[in-house]
Amino acid sequence: MFSSIKNIFLKKYLAENKPNRQKQIVPLSRAKNIAMLCEITHEDSYKDIFRLFTQLQEHGHNVKLIGYIDEKEVPFYCLPQLAADYFCQKNLNWYGKPNMEQIQDFVKEDYDMLIDFNYRYHPAVMSLLSMSRAKFIVGRVSDCQPVYDLFIGSADKDSNVKFLENVSVYTQKLSGNGN
Repeated sequence: MFSSIKNIFLKKYLAENKPNRQKQIVPLSRAKNIAMLCEITHEDSYKDIFRLFTQLQEHGHNVKLIGYIDEKEVPFYCLPQLAADYFCQKNLNWYGKPNMEQIQDFVKEDYDMLIDFNYRYHPAVMSLLSMSRAKFIVGRVSDCQPVYDLFIGSADKDSNVKFLENVSVYTQKLSGNGN
């Protein structure tokens, strides 16, 4: 019951503090500033997402990674870097909104594209998606569809690599550059 009360307050806060976004379809290939949101569940998931993060940087994108850990502490292998930050339950206020300075800076940035790599709904991640000023928000969590500009659903858990390939294909098509 207490968590449902917290969710009500979070939804009310998000509805009252929605940013003014300049929505625009941006193909992945032309996005200069990309934000990545993900959940880190174990060290392998960290390595998987960090590999994609590095690949995007190598292709000339300016990438910012925000990882959520649904635990009380950030694990030792999640090392904060200039372009990668991590938050956990202790970084949330009482109704589930992240309250770190790095998170505040993240949501104020005008990214060309924000890609949500999460597989499941987290109120903390939903708050970041709702508060973001990104021009184009892409994701695959059905409960977050209202905040996505492009929802790419799948029958099963596609790998993050496959999901990123789908993001590339569909954003190209939507922008009129695809086949």
